[in-house]
Amino acid sequence: MSRKLLLLEQWSRGMAEIAATQRSDQFIPVLLASVRRLVDFDFAMVFAYAGTARPLILGDTLDQNRHRIIAEDYADGPFLLDPLFRLVEEGRRSGCFRLHDVAPDHFRRSEYFRVHYSRTGIGEEIGLFFELEQGLTGVISFGRWDSSPRVTRADFGILRALEPAIGAFCKGHWASLYGHRELRALPTRGTAQPDFLSLTLREREIVTLVLRGHSTESIAMQLGISPGTVKIHRKNIYRKMKVSTQAELFAAFLGLSGQGGAESPYSPGDMERLPQIPQRRRP
Repeated sequence: MSRKLLLLEQWSRGMAEIAATQRSDQFIPVLLASVRRLVDFDFAMVFAYAGTARPLILGDTLDQNRHRIIAEDYADGPFLLDPLFRLVEEGRRSGCFRLHDVAPDHFRRSEYFRVHYSRTGIGEEIGLFFELEQGLTGVISFGRWDSSPRVTRADFGILRALEPAIGAFCKGHWASLYGHRELRALPTRGTAQPDFLSLTLREREIVTLVLRGHSTESIAMQLGISPGTVKIHRKNIYRKMKVSTQAELFAAFLGLSGQGGAESPYSPGDMERLPQIPQRRRP
């Protein structure tokens, strides 16, 4: 049997299994198993985004500890700084993207990466976007742990080829999502504190870009201003916000977003006390 015919046979079998489990609790595990016949991934998780409201966790294949750290903690506020969420904000409602391909130049130096993403043990993540009714956007993330091999260009090409079918299955599975009681109750950003209101619109843009992992040069290019002007804005931001480190700025951002609040696990110094996900680094 030729490779093309083998791939077609495997995906055809997978589509039949996915269709049979739509509207059931087995949909996500079966979807992952079907994709893994062609491209191997360690886990999958699905979110529905409605603006800057706390995203709804539609499901995942994570164990309890990983679910809390990777999904629940993410939805409590850090999602606002996720490179994949930035695409949602920009109106992306279809397509397939590697997180590291769309991440800022200093992503691994960002506070978002340090206090959240580095704790997850994720080595690679690919977001597959699909459209939901009433303007909602769904993203299913296929991921590999840090100890797993990298996704090859060929693997990524296969997943991109599967994207229209996967998106259609997901849209059908969550067809009545807008009426979901949890989604209707999602909180939006709360009233900003006075320190945040003192920032100009440009300064608020820069806060978000800094925390997402953009360098001074990248911010300057994004906003069409000089690096020197960016540095002046950053100095003013730190003064107005009464912070002296990016860690403090990150904690303030989560609190001001209305997603964290006083009980947020992302207060300065708290993260080191939370359990880390065991992982085996590549040699």
